[in-house]
Amino acid sequence: MESSSSFADRLAALEARVDELEAAGESAPEAAVPAETQVEPGRTESAPTEAAPAQVPVGSAADALPDDADTFWALHGLVDRFGAEGGVTYTGYTTPPGAEGPVAWQMGLTSEGLNEIDFAESAGCLAALGHPVRLQLLQAIYEGTTTVAELSKDERFGTTGQIYHHVHALAGAGWLASARRGHWRVPSSRVIPLLTLVLIGTH
Repeated sequence: MESSSSFADRLAALEARVDELEAAGESAPEAAVPAETQVEPGRTESAPTEAAPAQVPVGSAADALPDDADTFWALHGLVDRFGAEGGVTYTGYTTPPGAEGPVAWQMGLTSEGLNEIDFAESAGCLAALGHPVRLQLLQAIYEGTTTVAELSKDERFGTTGQIYHHVHALAGAGWLASARRGHWRVPSSRVIPLLTLVLIGTH
């Protein structure tokens, strides 16, 4: 388990990166703050241990935050960054099976920005995932099975025609991209969002 100073160092590095993006005009605290980084192959970084979800009451930021800053270091960092107004962010750092190196991703919105979102605009993106076979296909591709020919060997996925139908639907929603002719991959910018949605669905 990482020490508090290690967490603080990582948080400081993350804040410095966000500051650089804001200075370049690529983001602002009131807007979405996407930051995708394909980390150099071979770089390693240990991840914090999994923490139990925090469900906190409505109130001031100080009143709502759990006291355990070591366990809920990301939550405390969010409040430090966005202030009492708050917001929502998701972030991840992982190496997909068979990938050349880790993928890092962060996306966040302040509460004010979230209030401007039309939930219905997410329907197409989320609907593409609303089928168990498509999620199984995504998992297989994420784990390294990249061609329809390889996928068709698994009886769970149905016929070749059905696989192509699902693959094209996922690609149309941005969950898959063509790595090269006949080969598919989960785009690096969608790896963490996909894993986040799966994590939500399993907890």
